[in-house]
Amino acid sequence: MLKNYILVAFRNLWKHKFYSIINILGLAIGLCCFLFILVFVRDELSFDKYHEKGDRTYRVNFEGFAFEQELNYAVVGAPLGPTILEKFPEVVQQCRFRDRGSYTVQYKDQSYREDKWIFADSTLFDVFSFELVQGDPKRALAEPNTLVITEDVALKYFGNEDPMGKSLKADNDELYRVSGVMKAMPRNTHFNFDLIASLSSLEESRRPAWLSSNFQTYVVLQEGADPETVNAKFPALIRENVGPELEQYLGQTYEDVVAAGNHIEFSLFPMPDIHLYSDKREELGANSDIKYVYIFTFIGVFILFLACINFMNLSTARSAARAKEIGMRKVVGAGKPQLIFQFLSESIVITFLGFLIAAGLFLALLPYFNTLSGKELLLRQVLTPGLVLLILSLVVGVGIVAGSYPAFYLSSFKALNALAGKIVKRVGQQFSLRSGLVIFQFAVTVALIVGTIVISNQLHYIQNKKLGFEKDQILILKNYYALDNNCLPFKQEVLKHPGVVNATMSSSLPTPSSRNTSAAILGRNPDPAKTHVINMFDVDHDYLNTLGMEIVQGRDFSRDRPSDSLAVILNESAVELYGLDDPLNAEISSFDGGTDENPELITYRVIGVVKNFHFESLRNTIGPLAIFLGNSRGRLSIKVNTDDMPALIDDLRRQWQDMAHGQPFSYSFMDEDFSSVYQAETRIGSIFSVFTFLAIFIACLGLFGLATFSAEQRTKEIGIRKVIGASIPRIFVMLTSEILKWVFIANLIALPLAYYFMQQWLQGFAYPVSIHWWTFGIAMLASLLIALITVSQQAIRAALRNPVQALR
Repeated sequence: MLKNYILVAFRNLWKHKFYSIINILGLAIGLCCFLFILVFVRDELSFDKYHEKGDRTYRVNFEGFAFEQELNYAVVGAPLGPTILEKFPEVVQQCRFRDRGSYTVQYKDQSYREDKWIFADSTLFDVFSFELVQGDPKRALAEPNTLVITEDVALKYFGNEDPMGKSLKADNDELYRVSGVMKAMPRNTHFNFDLIASLSSLEESRRPAWLSSNFQTYVVLQEGADPETVNAKFPALIRENVGPELEQYLGQTYEDVVAAGNHIEFSLFPMPDIHLYSDKREELGANSDIKYVYIFTFIGVFILFLACINFMNLSTARSAARAKEIGMRKVVGAGKPQLIFQFLSESIVITFLGFLIAAGLFLALLPYFNTLSGKELLLRQVLTPGLVLLILSLVVGVGIVAGSYPAFYLSSFKALNALAGKIVKRVGQQFSLRSGLVIFQFAVTVALIVGTIVISNQLHYIQNKKLGFEKDQILILKNYYALDNNCLPFKQEVLKHPGVVNATMSSSLPTPSSRNTSAAILGRNPDPAKTHVINMFDVDHDYLNTLGMEIVQGRDFSRDRPSDSLAVILNESAVELYGLDDPLNAEISSFDGGTDENPELITYRVIGVVKNFHFESLRNTIGPLAIFLGNSRGRLSIKVNTDDMPALIDDLRRQWQDMAHGQPFSYSFMDEDFSSVYQAETRIGSIFSVFTFLAIFIACLGLFGLATFSAEQRTKEIGIRKVIGASIPRIFVMLTSEILKWVFIANLIALPLAYYFMQQWLQGFAYPVSIHWWTFGIAMLASLLIALITVSQQAIRAALRNPVQALR
C-alpha cells in the first residue's frame, strides 16, 4: 500500500511539473534557510557548555553606582578571588585572568606580534576543561615566567622541535619558559587565547588593591551550592576590605560614602550565560546577544512556514483537478484515513525531495555562510548524530504540517459530488483561508523588509556620524613601544616623509583600545561629593592636532610650557559632570603617585576644554574624559595625505626595520578599527538582508503559482467577459486586484508590529536613528510592486488570450 502511495505521488509530481517545481523549490529554500539558522543558533547556545564544571562556574562582576557613574565591569581587584576561596566554604576553586593586550614575542631570529596573550592563575586547568597535551596541568602555570602555548604557536616558533623548556622573549624584556602545550581553545568559548603566561609573573597580582579592578575572576562552587548564598556574603566582604581603601583615598568612612548615594557590589554570573547575556566593560572577548538568537529563530521558523503555506495553498487550489481521483478511490472502498495517509505520504515525498536539494545547497553554501556570519562551522561539527536525527524528524514534521490541511480537506469530499464535479463552489469558498495564508506570508515579508531598512539606516548612521575626530587617513602603528629608545627618533623620521601630515604617540585612541578609568577629584582635597570616575588618556603634544579634535576653550598642550606636565584637558562631558561654569585653571586631582599602600594625590590644572568626541562605541553616550600629557608609547598614529598608500607603508616598514631591531611591523587604519566595533551589527544586517530576500522569493513563488492556477480556472470566464466587451486593462485589474488587496491588508498588520520590534532593537544604541514614515512607505510600495510584478505576467497572458480559444 505504501509503495502504491509513493508511486502515485511521483506520478502526480511528473504530471503537474510546474506546480511540483514551485512546491519543491519553495520547500528546498525554506529548509535550507532553516538548516543554516538551526546550526547558527545551536552554535550560539553551545558556548562554554563543554566544561566539566561549567554548570557551577561563575564570573565575579563589579557593579553599582559611584561618584555619578554607573559601574558595570567584568573585572574585580586582585585580592578578591583568593580571599573568597579562603573565606567562603561554598567556593572550591578560583582562577583569575589579566589581559594586558598584545605582546611582541621573539625566539632566535623570529619575531611576531601576539594578540592572544593573557596571564592566568595556575588553577586554569582545574577550573576550565582545556586539553593539555604536554606538561602537568597542576604545575604548568605554578611558577613565575612560565608559559602554556597552543600547538599552532608551538609549530610557528619551534617547528618540529620539542617546545618544552625552551624560552620565548616577550616585549624585549622578560623570558618565559614553555611549561605546557595545549590544544587550541574550542571556538565556542567566550574567550580565546593562544599564549597563557603564569599570573604569578605579575607583581600586581599580589597587591592588596581591591579598587584596582583589572582581573577577570572565575570561581567554582561546591556541587549543590546556591550562588545567591555567596552573593549575600559580598556586602560584608566589601565593607571589610573595600571600605578601608575608600577611607584611605577619600578621607571618609565607607558608611559616609554609601550615605552620599554611592554603592558598589560584587555578583556571580553563570559562565555558560556570558556569551549571550553579558555586555560589560572589560569582557575577555566580544560576546553575542540572546536577542539575535530569538530573532533568527523566528525568521527561520517563519521562512519554513512560508514554504509550507505555498504547498497548502497550491494543494487546496488544485483540489478540483483531483476530485474525480478522490471519488473513484472512495467508490472502490478507500476510507477517509487511507486518503489522509495517501496525501500526507505525497506531502512527505515532496518535502523529502525538497530536503535533498536543501542539503545540497547547505553543503555548497556553508563556506559562504561562515564568511557571512563570522563562524567557523565544519561539516563534521554540524553533522552530529543528534542533529541528523533532528533534521530527519524536521523533514517528516514539515511534510505533515504542509500536507495536513490539504489531506483533511481533500479527503472530506463526498464520492458522488466529487465524481459529478460539484465541488468547484466549495473550492471557491476556501479563498478565505487561502487569502489568510497569503496575508500571513506577506505580513512576514513586509516586517522583514522594514527590519532590513532600519538596520541598514542604523549602520549607515554609525559609519557616517560626525565623531568629533578624523578617523580617515589615520595609519596606526601598533606595539610602538617595541622601538624602545628609538620611539621619538622614529617619529621624527616619519614626520619628514612628504606623505605624512602629523603623528602622535599615545596610550589610548577613540577606537577599540585599552581604557583607563580612575577617580578624579575636583580640587586638592579628597571629597566624595566632588569625586567622579572618569576616563583618562595619556597623550603627547600632537594628539589633538593629529586627530582633528577641536579645542572649544583654552588651549592645547605646548612644548614651550614645561608646566604642562601638570596640566589637563577635559572634554565637555567632564566639565558638565563637575559643574564647572569657568573650567579654565580649575584643579583636578588624581591618585597617580606613591604606592598602593601609600597613594599620593597629584593635582593638575585645567588648561583647555576639547569638544566632545566619541571615544567608545556609539552604543554608549560620550562619557567624561581627562587628557594628560605623558610619555606613553603604546601606539603611533600617523595622519597621512598620499595617493600611494602602499609606497608609504613600504617606506615606514623599511624605517621600522632599520630602527626596531627585528621587531614585527604591525599596522591598521583607524576607520577600519572603528568599523570593527560594529562587526556584529554589520553581520546581523547582512544575514537579515539575505533571509529577507529569500522570504520574498518564497512568497513570490507561491503567489506566482496561485496566479497561474487562478488564470487557468477562470479561462472561460475571461473569454465570456472579452466577448461581451471587457477591455484588456479591466481584465488585468480583475485578476490582480484581489491579490493586491491581500498584500495591502498584510501591510496594515505587519507595519505596526515591525515598528514596535525595531524600536526595541534600537534601544541598544545610545544614538538610534528615527524610524521615518517613508520607511513604511518604501516597505508597502515594495511589497505591492513585488506582488504586482509576480502576478502580472500570468494576468496579462490570460487577458491577451483569444476568447474563441478560451471558450472552445
